[in-house]
Amino acid sequence: MSDSKPYFPPACQAWDGSGNGSYAYPPSLAPGIVFSIIFGFICIAHLWGTIKYRTPWLLFFVIGSGLECLGWIARAIGHICPYSRSMSTLEITVLIMGPAWFQCGIYITLWIYIVILGRRVSPLPPKTYLTLCVCFDTICLSLQATGGGLAGSASTKGADTQPGTTTMVAGIIAQLVLTCLFSVILSIVFSRGAQQIRENRPLLFVAGATCVSTSMIIIRGVYRSIELAQGWRGNLISHEAYVIALDAVPMIICMSVLAVFNPAALFSKQKALMEKNQSRDNSGEAIVANSSPWWKPAGMFAKHGGLVEPKEDPTSA
Repeated sequence: MSDSKPYFPPACQAWDGSGNGSYAYPPSLAPGIVFSIIFGFICIAHLWGTIKYRTPWLLFFVIGSGLECLGWIARAIGHICPYSRSMSTLEITVLIMGPAWFQCGIYITLWIYIVILGRRVSPLPPKTYLTLCVCFDTICLSLQATGGGLAGSASTKGADTQPGTTTMVAGIIAQLVLTCLFSVILSIVFSRGAQQIRENRPLLFVAGATCVSTSMIIIRGVYRSIELAQGWRGNLISHEAYVIALDAVPMIICMSVLAVFNPAALFSKQKALMEKNQSRDNSGEAIVANSSPWWKPAGMFAKHGGLVEPKEDPTSA
Protein backbone atom coordinates (compact mmCIF):
# COMPACT_ATOMS: atom_id res chain seq x y z
CA MET A 1 0.00 0.00 0.00
CA SER A 2 1.46 3.32 -1.02
CA ASP A 3 1.77 6.04 1.63
CA SER A 4 2.75 8.74 -0.85
CA LYS A 5 1.14 12.09 -0.27
CA PRO A 6 -0.68 14.00 -3.02
CA TYR A 7 1.36 16.60 -4.85
CA PHE A 8 0.55 20.22 -3.98
CA PRO A 9 2.10 22.89 -6.22
CA PRO A 10 3.93 25.78 -4.50
CA ALA A 11 1.38 28.27 -3.11
CA CYS A 12 2.42 31.15 -5.36
CA GLN A 13 3.15 29.18 -8.51
CA ALA A 14 1.52 30.66 -11.62
CA TRP A 15 -1.84 29.08 -12.40
CA ASP A 16 -1.47 26.21 -14.82
CA GLY A 17 -4.92 24.63 -14.56
CA SER A 18 -3.72 21.91 -12.21
CA GLY A 19 -6.50 20.02 -10.47
CA ASN A 20 -4.55 20.14 -7.21
CA GLY A 21 -5.24 23.83 -6.69
CA SER A 22 -7.28 25.21 -3.80
CA TYR A 23 -9.47 27.01 -6.30
CA ALA A 24 -11.15 25.69 -9.42
CA TYR A 25 -9.91 28.87 -11.11
CA PRO A 26 -7.45 31.67 -10.35
CA PRO A 27 -9.40 34.39 -8.45
CA SER A 28 -9.49 37.67 -10.35
CA LEU A 29 -7.44 40.46 -8.83
CA ALA A 30 -9.78 43.37 -9.63
CA PRO A 31 -12.85 42.07 -7.72
CA GLY A 32 -10.62 41.16 -4.79
CA ILE A 33 -9.22 44.67 -4.55
CA VAL A 34 -12.52 46.48 -5.26
CA PHE A 35 -14.57 44.49 -2.75
CA SER A 36 -11.84 44.67 -0.12
CA ILE A 37 -11.94 48.46 -0.38
CA ILE A 38 -15.75 48.63 -0.36
CA PHE A 39 -16.12 46.37 2.67
CA GLY A 40 -13.25 48.24 4.34
CA PHE A 41 -15.10 51.55 3.98
CA ILE A 42 -18.33 49.93 5.25
CA CYS A 43 -16.45 48.58 8.28
CA ILE A 44 -15.00 52.03 8.99
CA ALA A 45 -18.47 53.58 8.68
CA HIS A 46 -19.91 51.16 11.22
CA LEU A 47 -16.94 51.69 13.54
CA TRP A 48 -17.44 55.45 13.32
CA GLY A 49 -21.12 55.00 14.20
CA THR A 50 -20.22 52.77 17.15
CA ILE A 51 -17.88 55.42 18.55
CA LYS A 52 -20.05 58.45 17.76
CA TYR A 53 -23.25 57.06 19.25
CA ARG A 54 -21.51 55.02 21.98
CA THR A 55 -23.42 51.87 21.08
CA PRO A 56 -21.42 48.70 21.86
CA TRP A 57 -23.89 46.42 20.06
CA LEU A 58 -22.98 48.06 16.73
CA LEU A 59 -19.67 46.19 17.04
CA PHE A 60 -21.49 43.20 15.57
CA PHE A 61 -21.80 45.23 12.35
CA VAL A 62 -18.11 46.16 12.56
CA ILE A 63 -17.01 42.54 12.99
CA GLY A 64 -19.30 41.27 10.22
CA SER A 65 -18.15 43.82 7.65
CA GLY A 66 -14.53 43.43 8.80
CA LEU A 67 -14.66 39.69 8.14
CA GLU A 68 -16.06 40.34 4.66
CA CYS A 69 -13.17 42.72 4.00
CA LEU A 70 -10.67 40.12 5.23
CA GLY A 71 -12.24 37.44 3.03
CA TRP A 72 -11.87 39.52 -0.11
CA ILE A 73 -8.31 40.46 0.79
CA ALA A 74 -7.62 36.71 0.95
CA ARG A 75 -9.17 36.31 -2.53
CA ALA A 76 -6.97 39.11 -3.87
CA ILE A 77 -3.92 37.31 -2.47
CA GLY A 78 -5.32 34.12 -4.01
CA HIS A 79 -4.84 35.71 -7.44
CA ILE A 80 -1.11 35.90 -6.74
CA CYS A 81 -0.97 32.59 -4.86
CA PRO A 82 -3.72 30.46 -6.45
CA TYR A 83 -2.41 27.26 -4.84
CA SER A 84 -2.33 28.67 -1.30
CA ARG A 85 -4.55 26.43 0.79
CA SER A 86 -4.25 28.72 3.82
CA MET A 87 -5.62 31.68 1.86
CA SER A 88 -8.40 29.55 0.41
CA THR A 89 -9.39 28.27 3.85
CA LEU A 90 -9.23 31.77 5.35
CA GLU A 91 -11.39 33.19 2.58
CA ILE A 92 -14.15 30.61 2.71
CA THR A 93 -14.26 30.58 6.52
CA VAL A 94 -14.52 34.33 7.11
CA LEU A 95 -16.90 34.92 4.20
CA ILE A 96 -19.14 32.21 5.63
CA MET A 97 -19.01 33.58 9.19
CA GLY A 98 -19.19 37.34 8.49
CA PRO A 99 -22.95 37.54 7.85
CA ALA A 100 -23.71 35.58 11.06
CA TRP A 101 -21.92 38.23 13.13
CA PHE A 102 -23.66 41.01 11.24
CA GLN A 103 -27.01 39.36 11.78
CA CYS A 104 -26.56 39.55 15.57
CA GLY A 105 -26.66 43.33 15.22
CA ILE A 106 -29.90 43.06 13.25
CA TYR A 107 -31.42 40.92 16.02
CA ILE A 108 -30.61 43.63 18.56
CA THR A 109 -32.03 46.30 16.23
CA LEU A 110 -35.38 44.52 16.17
CA TRP A 111 -35.24 43.98 19.93
CA ILE A 112 -34.95 47.75 20.48
CA TYR A 113 -37.69 48.25 17.90
CA ILE A 114 -40.05 45.98 19.85
CA VAL A 115 -39.40 47.91 23.05
CA ILE A 116 -40.08 51.18 21.23
CA LEU A 117 -43.35 50.05 19.69
CA GLY A 118 -44.50 48.07 22.71
CA ARG A 119 -44.82 44.44 23.70
CA ARG A 120 -48.12 44.09 21.82
CA VAL A 121 -46.39 44.11 18.40
CA SER A 122 -44.25 41.04 19.09
CA PRO A 123 -45.34 37.40 19.28
CA LEU A 124 -42.58 36.87 21.88
CA PRO A 125 -41.35 38.94 24.85
CA PRO A 126 -38.35 41.06 23.73
CA LYS A 127 -35.82 39.36 26.02
CA THR A 128 -37.05 35.88 25.08
CA TYR A 129 -36.84 36.68 21.37
CA LEU A 130 -33.33 38.14 21.65
CA THR A 131 -32.01 35.31 23.84
CA LEU A 132 -33.27 32.63 21.44
CA CYS A 133 -31.88 34.37 18.35
CA VAL A 134 -28.45 35.01 19.86
CA CYS A 135 -28.18 31.45 21.23
CA PHE A 136 -29.10 29.84 17.92
CA ASP A 137 -26.83 32.25 16.01
CA THR A 138 -23.96 31.27 18.31
CA ILE A 139 -24.60 27.61 17.52
CA CYS A 140 -24.59 28.38 13.78
CA LEU A 141 -21.32 30.30 14.11
CA SER A 142 -19.75 27.42 16.05
CA LEU A 143 -20.75 24.91 13.38
CA GLN A 144 -19.42 27.11 10.59
CA ALA A 145 -16.11 27.79 12.37
CA THR A 146 -15.64 24.12 13.29
CA GLY A 147 -16.50 22.96 9.79
CA GLY A 148 -14.16 25.48 8.21
CA GLY A 149 -11.33 24.43 10.50
CA LEU A 150 -11.86 20.73 9.82
CA ALA A 151 -12.12 21.21 6.06
CA GLY A 152 -9.04 23.44 5.97
CA SER A 153 -6.96 21.02 8.03
CA ALA A 154 -8.04 18.05 5.91
CA SER A 155 -7.31 19.94 2.70
CA THR A 156 -3.80 20.80 3.86
CA LYS A 157 -3.10 17.16 4.71
CA GLY A 158 -4.69 15.85 1.53
CA ALA A 159 -7.33 14.03 3.58
CA ASP A 160 -11.10 13.81 3.10
CA THR A 161 -12.70 17.24 3.52
CA GLN A 162 -16.29 15.93 3.55
CA PRO A 163 -16.77 15.85 7.36
CA GLY A 164 -15.72 19.48 7.67
CA THR A 165 -17.75 20.50 4.63
CA THR A 166 -20.85 18.75 6.00
CA THR A 167 -20.46 20.52 9.35
CA MET A 168 -20.07 23.87 7.63
CA VAL A 169 -23.11 23.29 5.42
CA ALA A 170 -25.14 22.32 8.50
CA GLY A 171 -24.19 25.64 10.10
CA ILE A 172 -25.09 27.63 6.99
CA ILE A 173 -28.46 25.90 6.55
CA ALA A 174 -29.24 26.32 10.25
CA GLN A 175 -28.47 30.02 9.95
CA LEU A 176 -30.67 30.27 6.85
CA VAL A 177 -33.57 28.65 8.70
CA LEU A 178 -33.02 31.02 11.63
CA THR A 179 -33.02 34.01 9.29
CA CYS A 180 -36.27 32.89 7.71
CA LEU A 181 -37.89 32.48 11.15
CA PHE A 182 -36.53 35.90 12.12
CA SER A 183 -38.08 37.41 8.99
CA VAL A 184 -41.46 36.04 10.10
CA ILE A 185 -41.12 37.82 13.47
CA LEU A 186 -39.90 40.91 11.63
CA SER A 187 -42.97 40.97 9.39
CA ILE A 188 -45.32 40.50 12.37
CA VAL A 189 -43.69 43.33 14.33
CA PHE A 190 -43.72 45.75 11.41
CA SER A 191 -47.27 44.79 10.45
CA ARG A 192 -48.68 45.31 13.94
CA GLY A 193 -46.75 48.54 14.42
CA ALA A 194 -47.36 49.87 10.90
CA GLN A 195 -49.28 52.94 12.01
CA GLN A 196 -46.63 54.04 14.51
CA ILE A 197 -43.88 53.33 11.99
CA ARG A 198 -45.52 55.45 9.28
CA GLU A 199 -45.93 58.34 11.71
CA ASN A 200 -42.27 58.27 12.82
CA ARG A 201 -39.79 58.83 10.01
CA PRO A 202 -36.68 57.54 11.84
CA LEU A 203 -38.50 54.29 12.62
CA LEU A 204 -39.63 54.02 9.00
CA PHE A 205 -36.04 54.27 7.77
CA VAL A 206 -34.83 51.66 10.26
CA ALA A 207 -37.67 49.33 9.24
CA GLY A 208 -36.85 49.65 5.55
CA ALA A 209 -33.12 49.14 6.08
CA THR A 210 -33.70 46.10 8.30
CA CYS A 211 -36.00 44.48 5.73
CA VAL A 212 -33.50 45.05 2.90
CA SER A 213 -30.59 43.67 4.95
CA THR A 214 -32.52 40.60 6.01
CA SER A 215 -33.58 39.89 2.41
CA MET A 216 -29.97 40.11 1.22
CA ILE A 217 -28.79 37.71 3.94
CA ILE A 218 -31.44 35.19 2.86
CA ILE A 219 -30.37 35.42 -0.80
CA ARG A 220 -26.74 34.92 0.17
CA GLY A 221 -27.65 32.05 2.53
CA VAL A 222 -29.51 30.15 -0.18
CA TYR A 223 -26.55 30.53 -2.54
CA ARG A 224 -23.94 29.41 0.00
CA SER A 225 -26.03 26.41 1.09
CA ILE A 226 -26.35 25.13 -2.47
CA GLU A 227 -22.74 25.99 -3.34
CA LEU A 228 -21.14 23.98 -0.55
CA ALA A 229 -23.69 21.17 -0.83
CA GLN A 230 -22.43 20.69 -4.42
CA GLY A 231 -18.89 20.17 -3.12
CA TRP A 232 -15.54 21.89 -3.65
CA ARG A 233 -15.61 21.32 -7.39
CA GLY A 234 -19.33 21.89 -7.93
CA ASN A 235 -20.76 24.19 -10.59
CA LEU A 236 -21.36 27.21 -8.34
CA ILE A 237 -18.00 27.22 -6.57
CA SER A 238 -16.19 26.69 -9.89
CA HIS A 239 -17.42 29.97 -11.42
CA GLU A 240 -16.34 33.29 -9.91
CA ALA A 241 -19.36 35.17 -11.28
CA TYR A 242 -21.62 33.42 -8.78
CA VAL A 243 -19.69 34.44 -5.67
CA ILE A 244 -19.63 38.03 -6.93
CA ALA A 245 -23.31 38.24 -7.87
CA LEU A 246 -24.80 36.11 -5.07
CA ASP A 247 -22.45 36.79 -2.15
CA ALA A 248 -20.44 39.99 -2.56
CA VAL A 249 -23.18 42.18 -4.05
CA PRO A 250 -25.96 41.11 -1.62
CA MET A 251 -23.64 41.59 1.36
CA ILE A 252 -22.56 45.03 0.15
CA ILE A 253 -26.23 46.03 -0.05
CA CYS A 254 -26.98 44.40 3.31
CA MET A 255 -24.15 46.09 5.20
CA SER A 256 -24.12 49.46 3.46
CA VAL A 257 -27.85 50.13 3.90
CA LEU A 258 -27.43 49.84 7.68
CA ALA A 259 -24.36 52.07 7.50
CA VAL A 260 -26.33 54.76 5.67
CA PHE A 261 -29.48 54.30 7.77
CA ASN A 262 -27.62 53.68 11.01
CA PRO A 263 -30.07 52.29 13.59
CA ALA A 264 -28.25 54.02 16.46
CA ALA A 265 -28.46 57.41 14.72
CA LEU A 266 -32.13 56.96 13.83
CA PHE A 267 -33.10 55.69 17.29
CA SER A 268 -31.29 58.71 18.70
CA LYS A 269 -33.37 61.00 16.47
CA GLN A 270 -36.50 59.19 17.61
CA LYS A 271 -35.53 59.79 21.23
CA ALA A 272 -34.96 63.50 20.49
CA LEU A 273 -38.43 63.76 18.95
CA MET A 274 -39.94 62.11 22.01
CA GLU A 275 -38.10 64.38 24.41
CA LYS A 276 -39.23 67.43 22.45
CA ASN A 277 -42.81 66.49 23.18
CA GLN A 278 -42.08 64.97 26.56
CA SER A 279 -44.89 66.51 28.55
CA ARG A 280 -47.88 65.86 26.23
CA ASP A 281 -48.46 64.83 22.63
CA ASN A 282 -51.29 66.19 20.50
CA SER A 283 -53.71 63.51 21.64
CA GLY A 284 -53.07 64.11 25.32
CA GLU A 285 -50.98 61.04 26.02
CA ALA A 286 -47.94 61.16 28.27
CA ILE A 287 -44.55 60.52 26.66
CA VAL A 288 -42.14 58.32 28.59
CA ALA A 289 -38.47 59.31 28.80
CA ASN A 290 -35.73 59.51 31.40
CA SER A 291 -32.03 60.15 31.73
CA SER A 292 -30.83 56.56 31.36
CA PRO A 293 -28.42 55.76 28.48
CA TRP A 294 -30.42 55.98 25.25
CA TRP A 295 -29.07 52.73 23.85
CA LYS A 296 -30.69 50.82 26.73
CA PRO A 297 -34.27 50.42 25.49
CA ALA A 298 -35.77 50.36 28.99
CA GLY A 299 -34.22 53.75 29.66
CA MET A 300 -35.04 55.13 26.25
CA PHE A 301 -38.69 54.23 26.06
CA ALA A 302 -41.43 52.73 28.17
CA LYS A 303 -40.63 49.27 29.49
CA HIS A 304 -43.94 47.84 28.37
CA GLY A 305 -45.98 50.61 26.76
CA GLY A 306 -43.78 51.51 23.82
CA LEU A 307 -43.91 55.01 22.38
CA VAL A 308 -46.64 56.30 24.65
CA GLU A 309 -48.42 55.37 27.83
CA PRO A 310 -52.20 55.76 28.07
CA LYS A 311 -53.32 58.90 29.81
CA GLU A 312 -54.65 58.27 33.28
CA ASP A 313 -58.18 59.51 33.76
CA PRO A 314 -58.19 61.79 36.84
CA THR A 315 -61.90 61.27 37.32
CA SER A 316 -61.59 57.49 37.60
CA ALA A 317 -62.14 55.93 40.98
